[in-house]
Parts: sequence; structure tokens; C-alpha cells
Amino acid sequence: MTSLLEWSGQREWDEQLHRDRVPLMRPVSYERTAAFSDTACRESHMGTALTINVSSGGMCLLMDWAPEWQEVLRVQVPMPIALAQTPTLAEVRWERPVPMSQNGLYFVGVRFIL
Repeated sequence: MTSLLEWSGQREWDEQLHRDRVPLMRPVSYERTAAFSDTACRESHMGTALTINVSSGGMCLLMDWAPEWQEVLRVQVPMPIALAQTPTLAEVRWERPVPMSQNGLYFVGVRFIL
């Protein structure tokens, strides 16, 4: 059973994450590689996703496939300066299908790990 103190601490953490979040819609290049993937699909895969929002700890992406939980992607993080991007590694923390979408689109939350 979760104590009130534990629940309150989690709530404060969640609120801090939400305050830090900034809406940002930009294309983001990513690479899924065998070196970082534990999936059955072991070949390298590159693609483009769309950021929904970004925070200091991670970002929400719109993708046309659903990566596995804890899969690591190399992403090009969009920066406020036009045309600038920073490469980093990001771990998949959750994925959810876009409601009422028949195109196989997914919201994917990633946490920066490098």
C-alpha cells in the first residue's frame, strides 16, 4: 500500500516534470541500432519522428511505429536555434497508440540518458 507521503512525493515529481515541459513541434531524426536494441529486429533503422513537447529530462514523440519499452534510440534533439540539433541517447519509457488513428501512429515518451 502506498503511503500518503510516497504519493505526495510522486505527485510533486510529476508536477515538476510537467512544469519543465515546453511544446515544440519539429522533425527529429532517430536511429535504432542493433548495438542498443534488444528486439528481434537487429538491423539498423533510421527515421524521422515529430516532437510534441520537450523537457530537460526527455521528450514526447509522434512516431509511425511503436518501439519497445526501454529500447534505446539515438536521437537528434531539436534546439531553439534554427538548424541546430544535439545528438543524444534516449530510452523509451512508454508508448500509446494515437486515439482514433487508423494510420498506426504512436505517442512515445523518451528519457534522455546521455
